[in-house]
Amino acid sequence: MIDFIAADREKPMRLRWMAGFLSAVLAAAVGAQAPADDADQRRRLIEQKIRLVDILINSPAGRSAAEGHEADFRALIEQGHQAVDDARKALVDGRFDEAAKLADDALRSVSSASRRMSQEGALSEDAQRKNLRDLGDQVGMYRGSIEELAKDPQKSAGAKALLGRVDGLTAESKQLAEAGRLGEAGKKMAEAYKIAVEELSRLRAGQEVLLSLKFDTPADEYAYEKKRFASNEIMVDMMIAEGRAAGDKRRLVDGFVEAGRRLGTQAEEQATAGRHAEAVKLMEQASAQLVRALQSMGVPVF
Repeated sequence: MIDFIAADREKPMRLRWMAGFLSAVLAAAVGAQAPADDADQRRRLIEQKIRLVDILINSPAGRSAAEGHEADFRALIEQGHQAVDDARKALVDGRFDEAAKLADDALRSVSSASRRMSQEGALSEDAQRKNLRDLGDQVGMYRGSIEELAKDPQKSAGAKALLGRVDGLTAESKQLAEAGRLGEAGKKMAEAYKIAVEELSRLRAGQEVLLSLKFDTPADEYAYEKKRFASNEIMVDMMIAEGRAAGDKRRLVDGFVEAGRRLGTQAEEQATAGRHAEAVKLMEQASAQLVRALQSMGVPVF
């Protein structure tokens, strides 16, 4: 495994991607902590789910689904809207069982729409190009680390082979993007990213790695942290798609993901208010939650 050491303004390179919104969320992870007969705990749990639905609906993917041309996506978002409105009413009336079911229904509808959009490339062309560009930046950073490792006589052969694989996938991604096939280009770049992260971790197992990134302003640092968080999201999504979160492990992963997104939303609020130093700290905590999700699925990343 790789131990990343951060000192002063030094940042650990972790994972980034934009995010399909995962289907199951916080129910089991938080619900397991709440006694069934504790009305306050049940109310807070339902309120958390409702807030999460609001976050998903108001996210770029959620807004694109609601405003897009695909009737299926619009219907899922509308179902989510209606279910969460009904959940709020049931919560006010103290009908907790009904409110909890409605909140779960809303989560399923909205996250299903967001996830399907991500899988089917339904984001706008500008959004897809930005995601592709950001992910390419992350691949480039990992590529630099692989090049350094290629200078190690004991690791040289494996590192050079890895470079060839990463470069090949990156070149394919660029060709697809130039041809206007952005969805396929994104998948190729995501594959390059996944291989770079996992194989670099394997090649450097047991080594300590110091990665230093310098930022001119807290706003620049926050922009980097947002990219890193999004990289974590796509890696989580990819690991789930590979079946690494089967059974009860999925609940654990979903709990980490929800906690990360909640912290990410708080970070964005701080950044919008111009408090970028506070936003950076929150986004670092958000990424740490996604790293825990990845670790729980066997990805050797810190």
